[in-house]
This record gives sequence, structure tokens and C-alpha cells, in this order.
Amino acid sequence: MLSEERIELMTKLSLFEKREEKRYLRISKYYRSDYIGISLLKNFFAVTIAYILILALFVIYRMDHVMITLNELKLRPLTFKVIAGYLCILAGYSVITYIISSLRYKKAKKSVESYIEDLKKLDRLYKNEAVGTRHKRPGGDRR
Repeated sequence: MLSEERIELMTKLSLFEKREEKRYLRISKYYRSDYIGISLLKNFFAVTIAYILILALFVIYRMDHVMITLNELKLRPLTFKVIAGYLCILAGYSVITYIISSLRYKKAKKSVESYIEDLKKLDRLYKNEAVGTRHKRPGGDRR
């Protein structure tokens, strides 16, 4: 027998699986610290590569200024500026990545917990229906 509540619940679960399964179920498999750590590691490599590319473009664009600085042997201040800039940008993006990863993890955990509760509810509905049909006698209630 079809139950309207069960059909609604199955539809809700199916929509979640289609829309959010890849993202949220994948995130929820990790511990919070592991997920954030992986995100920060990805951030480190992305920021490093981007900084090197931007620095290379800047050096090519301002080649005359770089050559003058190198000729005057002002390498220590130049090196300090490059490293300080890198560390500031890395720190800024790391904070942003940490916040975003924490929020994503929290949202994913909440959604997956709701999904699991709905699965348990659906299981209870099936069990209740199975218990109800087991107690009915075939051919009516004749004794």
C-alpha cells in the first residue's frame, strides 16, 4: 500500500541525492580538521603559484625598475618586500579559506544529518507497515 508520507519522504531524499550528494556527502566523510587542512593545503599551492605568476608579470612589466634596483645592490629590501608581500597575501587567503571551509563543512554536516534522519524515518515507516501487514489474516478477520 502506498503511503503519502512515505512518497513525500522518498521524493525529498531523491532530490537531495541528485542535487547535493556529490558535494555534501563527500565533505561529510572527512573530519572537520582534515577537511579544513586539505582546503588550506590547496590554498597554499594556489596562492604560491598565483603569486609567482603575478610576480613574474610584474618583473617583466617593470624590468627597468628591477634592473636599477639590482644595479644598486639593493637586494635585501627587495627580497624583504617580495617575501613580506607573499606572507601577507598567503595569510589573508588562508584566513578566508579557513572561514569558508568551516562554513561549508558545518552546512554539509547539517544537511547530511537531516538526510540521515529522513532515511531513519523512512525505515521506520517501512517497518511499521510491515508489522501492520503481518498481523492481518488473509481472507478477513474470521475466527
